[in-house]
Amino acid sequence: FSHSGGVGTTSPTGDTEPVPKFRTNLKLSDLFALPGEDVEMTPEIFGGMSNGEKECLEKLRSNGTPMERVKSNTGDSILHIAAKWGHLELVKEIVFECPCLLFEQNSSRQTPLHVAAHGGHTKVVEALVASVTSASASLSTEESERPNPHVLKDEDGNTALYYAIEGRYLEMATCLVNADKDAPFLGNNKGISSLYEAVDAGNKFEDLVKAILKTTDNVDPEVRKFNLDSKLQGNKHLAHVALKAKSIGVLDVILDEYPSLMDEQDEDGRTCLSYGASIGYYKGVCNILNRSTKGVYVCDQDGSFPIHSAAKNGHYDIIIEEFIKRCPASKYLLNRLGQNILHVAAKNEASLTAYMLMLDKDTKHLGVGQDVDGNTPLHLAVMNWDFYSITCLASRNCEILKLRNKSGLRARDIAESEVKPNYIFHERWTLALLLYAIHSSGFESVKSLTILSEPLLDPNNNRHYVNALLVVAALVATVTFAAGFTIPGGYISDANKPNLGRATLATNPTLFIFLLFDILAMQSSVATICTLIWAQLGDPALISKSLHVALPLLLFSLLCMPMAFLFGVITAIAHVKWLLVTISIISGGFFLCTIFILGPHVMLQRSYLPPSAGIYLRTFMLTIDISVFFVRLIKACFGCVACE
Repeated sequence: FSHSGGVGTTSPTGDTEPVPKFRTNLKLSDLFALPGEDVEMTPEIFGGMSNGEKECLEKLRSNGTPMERVKSNTGDSILHIAAKWGHLELVKEIVFECPCLLFEQNSSRQTPLHVAAHGGHTKVVEALVASVTSASASLSTEESERPNPHVLKDEDGNTALYYAIEGRYLEMATCLVNADKDAPFLGNNKGISSLYEAVDAGNKFEDLVKAILKTTDNVDPEVRKFNLDSKLQGNKHLAHVALKAKSIGVLDVILDEYPSLMDEQDEDGRTCLSYGASIGYYKGVCNILNRSTKGVYVCDQDGSFPIHSAAKNGHYDIIIEEFIKRCPASKYLLNRLGQNILHVAAKNEASLTAYMLMLDKDTKHLGVGQDVDGNTPLHLAVMNWDFYSITCLASRNCEILKLRNKSGLRARDIAESEVKPNYIFHERWTLALLLYAIHSSGFESVKSLTILSEPLLDPNNNRHYVNALLVVAALVATVTFAAGFTIPGGYISDANKPNLGRATLATNPTLFIFLLFDILAMQSSVATICTLIWAQLGDPALISKSLHVALPLLLFSLLCMPMAFLFGVITAIAHVKWLLVTISIISGGFFLCTIFILGPHVMLQRSYLPPSAGIYLRTFMLTIDISVFFVRLIKACFGCVACE
């Protein structure tokens, strides 16, 4: 055994019962050479040991069964089982009687120390560590090669320390680190060391990371770094992991001891500064910049600089501003494709970043920058159909609309050529907003915000779509037809009164409005049904023409139906003013929602949409933004994480 901790026979658990003393002149054969053959563990013994019953040991003794050879079907010894369930007193008694079981491995090559650490039984782990230390001290001095149980790995390559840190058991991990200072540097089969896992655990393990990395040698930092690289197995990018864990304390410990880790690149070729910028960790980025700003001008393997990483992930408000504040020239940096930060933001749909950059007078000019292919940020936004970025880019700088790439194409040309012939809402929505921005700027005349769409070639998709519209139209027709004969107020049924069978509220103007909207809804839905019957023939041309007629009619009927309901209710409760106002407000809100939800779907399928309709589209987009903002605000206030 090789230990860094002290030797003692008292359990570090603080338990009143001391750890049993071991025989002096102990030989390795006493610990590792198990006599005889394995004995299958009976269910009775297995259950009793799992339950912590010491009587099971007495039964084994009385039966003359060698305790050290009793194994379960998974190769667990009685010590494995006692350690797994955290039975401290039973563990101590087994260790005293069968010290060889301390190093016995099961079918997964796990020792009792592994099992106890994995189960989170800190007191058991401390007792086992103390027992191993006592056994080590009892070995004869002539034993030259002594295996170290603290660095034994299971079939996954994990040590007991790894399981302790993975389970976030700080006290247990500290005990194991004190027992062996080399164990934290061993990597498992996935290349993850215990030290790496401790760094990833964040602030809770800051002191432990400091204890592992702290050196007393006053040697050159590069020498210390070389020594670390030679010992640490697997992933060596500790500073990157500290940034990932968003732990400033751990990051300080690492960079104070090994400053050169700040300049190293991870497996993806990213420097610490670039990685911190990509995840939006503002404190970590500032920590690194406080140490040195030279990393701002160090590119990753893909040719991107840290400021590009921030732009790619939309971290303008916290990261990009900090880069520009400390290194103003960094806003001009280009990646290997000749793209500036505005290019990167537009390419990766970081619309908020693009918007903020266009608002800033110091970065607005980046909008006319062209990459190696001649593409401006607007070109890239169009290629990715990012309508938010397109709106802010096209409306904030008219010059960008004129620029052509090396293929001779403007942003408008790309949008009109790349939009698919069949109806793809996202593409047609983006094209309409771009054309409206062009029209609003006065740069170029725009006749229509849409282009003619073609029906899907798949007849099954057409049939499903048409059938869905038919069902909706039929429901509207049925409901409105029935409502026409169940008017508010009912009919005159008194034979002694004139106008028998006529509506009692026939002279009420709100009843007239109710009947008007009801008739319009019914007739529009019937016309929709008649039109969609033609679409059932399967002729692509008929499908296209039928939908262009049917969709506006169906939208009109869906808008008339709730209005008819509203005026029907008003007719019945006009005398209750507060209820009348409440119902009117609620109905008005949902009426607007219906327009905003169904309007774009119908409008963008039209072969002609006047540029003036762009105001509606912009309002629709603004409404969506406001709705999303309030939804996020509600989630943030009430912690509705499950709604994500």
